[in-house]
Amino acid sequence: MKRACVGMTVGTFVVAATFWFGFSAQGASWQEEPAAASASKALFNSRCALCHGPDGHGSDMGKTLKVKDLSSKEVQSLSNDDLIQVISAGKNNMPPFKDSLKKEEISGLVRYLRTLK
Repeated sequence: MKRACVGMTVGTFVVAATFWFGFSAQGASWQEEPAAASASKALFNSRCALCHGPDGHGSDMGKTLKVKDLSSKEVQSLSNDDLIQVISAGKNNMPPFKDSLKKEEISGLVRYLRTLK
């Protein structure tokens, strides 16, 4: 009985550690170095802010086009892959950027979008 309890405790610890470190590593892959974050913000300001505004809430023109508030729960609940797809292929009034931005730049924009509140 005592051996079974020790085994269950160790097993529980191993499973918990696997989830903890697995999720931590996954989250870390979407964090940017300060220089890359600055570049992503500059890219957002030069390519996205015209419609989405510098804070992601939408510029006057963007509101006329009915752009999404990038800080909204609706947008923030999208997966990274979904956001990459929208930026790459465009949607509604938003043009596609797959031919004018590198994949790394699009991923950087997604990371930047996650900082908008």
